Amino acid sequence: MNKKILAIFDGEESYAYRLMDFIGEKMNLPFEIYVFTNEDRFYSCTKIKDIECLLVSESVYKKDVETLQIPHIIILSESGKNLNKALHHINKYQSSENILHEIMEYYTDRSDIVPLALRTGLKQMHIIGIYTPIGRCLQTTFSLTLGQMLAKKYKTLYLNFEAYSGFSKILNKRFENDISDLMYYFECAREKLAYRLESMVETVNGLDFVPPVEIYQNLAGIRGNQWVDLFQELEKTSEYEFLILDLSDMVLDLWDILRCCEHIYTISRDDGIAMAKIDQYEKALEYMNYGDINVRTTKWKLPVFKELPAHFEELTYGELAAYIRKQVFPDLLEREDKGKDGKR
Repeated sequence: MNKKILAIFDGEESYAYRLMDFIGEKMNLPFEIYVFTNEDRFYSCTKIKDIECLLVSESVYKKDVETLQIPHIIILSESGKNLNKALHHINKYQSSENILHEIMEYYTDRSDIVPLALRTGLKQMHIIGIYTPIGRCLQTTFSLTLGQMLAKKYKTLYLNFEAYSGFSKILNKRFENDISDLMYYFECAREKLAYRLESMVETVNGLDFVPPVEIYQNLAGIRGNQWVDLFQELEKTSEYEFLILDLSDMVLDLWDILRCCEHIYTISRDDGIAMAKIDQYEKALEYMNYGDINVRTTKWKLPVFKELPAHFEELTYGELAAYIRKQVFPDLLEREDKGKDGKR
């Protein structure tokens, strides 16, 4: 892929290189990154290189920059003063993750053509579907813990399909986008999916996730085949090795989504009501010719844990993490190793 140049021009050397390193870790972005901390070198380079996008700090910005015919110029604002209302501004003093989100959102909105992103690795993306017909059984806690543990070794994406996930309050953060926006941009501009995804992905303890919906009606009307199409595109254009789907009855065509999963995990319990629900669910699958889902489902009866971590960032410690490491990982990773040369 012929990458275009993203230039960072900032007199604060440590800041510029730290930002470059963070962006450079994101594989599959359309940019080759150049850093300039010296004015003469910056202007010399612009005479021989075509820069597609420029991040220029407020402290080194001059009007001359606008004569360089750079298609996209973004000012890294330091004082909050608007140097040129015609240019896009990003607050310099925020997390590198937020800066990248704003860059990619701006670039994909403004650029008519972006280079096609293609997966560089040979491994397929493994889809893990997690669903149970019984409530309050630690499904989401299990899913997040499994995802964070996988993310320590594999590039992993987590998607939550609950009607009321509570993520904003739990993480004390207001999200600008959610999975309904991801689907919207996928339907409107599939070729930009990989780059738009970079503007939406959040991270908790190494695990990437697209925030769940705040208003579940925003997913109304999205059919199972559309989600499956999205997952297939993610496999083609992203570097994710695992995709974890934390599913609920809210999503349309749930069984079609489960059918596309390589691994299916169902959390169960020993009490009579839970077992009756599981039995009804499994019989319904067989009756509706979805019995193959039962065949590929592993049921986990979680033990009673004395204490669970209070925060998402702590889920890889404690009894549940130890259980997943001892019980779930051998099953999952053994099957993953056996399937390296195969396809779903």
